[in-house]
Amino acid sequence: MVSKNDCTDCALGAGAGYLTYKGANKYSNKLKANYAKKVMTNMQNLSQAESATLRKAVVDAFEVAGLETKGCMFHNVNPDNMKSMDALLTKNIKDRIMNLKIAKKFAKLKPLSPEEEKQLEKVLSDLIKNKKYKEAWKEFKKAHTKDSVKSSGKIIETDKSISKILKTVAEGKNAFYHPISKDIMVNVDKLGSASFHEMGHALNASGSKFLKALSIGRHVTKRFVPVILAVGLLKSNKKDGQEPNGVIDKTTTFIKNNVGKLTFAALIPTLAEEGIASIRGSHLAKKVLSPEVLKKLNKSYFLAWTTYLLASLLAAGTVKLSTVVRDKIAEK
Repeated sequence: MVSKNDCTDCALGAGAGYLTYKGANKYSNKLKANYAKKVMTNMQNLSQAESATLRKAVVDAFEVAGLETKGCMFHNVNPDNMKSMDALLTKNIKDRIMNLKIAKKFAKLKPLSPEEEKQLEKVLSDLIKNKKYKEAWKEFKKAHTKDSVKSSGKIIETDKSISKILKTVAEGKNAFYHPISKDIMVNVDKLGSASFHEMGHALNASGSKFLKALSIGRHVTKRFVPVILAVGLLKSNKKDGQEPNGVIDKTTTFIKNNVGKLTFAALIPTLAEEGIASIRGSHLAKKVLSPEVLKKLNKSYFLAWTTYLLASLLAAGTVKLSTVVRDKIAEK
């Protein structure tokens, strides 16, 4: 039976551990940001020094990669066309989502009048905002009868984060490949050196089953980190000679004893996918760049990859440190 004092010690330990995590995470974020800034500056300098060469090489590499035949598009984003790129990307994302298998359920629905559409939109927006997805789907079906095809892309809200990210792309501080819309967004003049790496991401996403799984899996496994942290802070250490009892106890005990290693393991898919994207991007660049420029590009890609390695090591370290502090306080 757990005593009141045990619960108090556990709560105090968990609180101290969480505060430790927040403090260490704040420091590590600052450390990562400073290092990433230096790496980004290096890539920007290379991009601007080799601007004319990269502009032509990027076009040639995109053609050599055959990405257009895979449904991918490359966009040169700058402050002048940022708004139109935002609208294009949003449209492409909506179109892709509506073309997914689940969206085929919309294929036998009758179109509504503008007034009916407006009224339905309001109802659906309220339901979706409150996460009542089943009710929203029922309301949608109720409003239609079987007939012709009707697009309902309007009920998919625009992701405001896209605009923020595109702004950094236009400023030459970021570049990305969007896996849903299959669009590559880069400012070629300011950050053209990142173009080949983003093409590498596109090749991964349209490659073998393993690479496709890795491209998706990296976004899933990193979400385990908060779970690992929670178990580390809330789970008490076993006393000498005490054995875990049951599947849940054994699992949480294993997590508790390996929080640092498991945190790093959860981020390995990200490290792997980023590294493979750089390698594939480098292979493309080799076909269109001189050996001198390629050497500089490969160096910048390696440095960029180390930012992910640093982030993974710091994440593992902060989670481990928080549980150590938690245990010291709780066991005092």
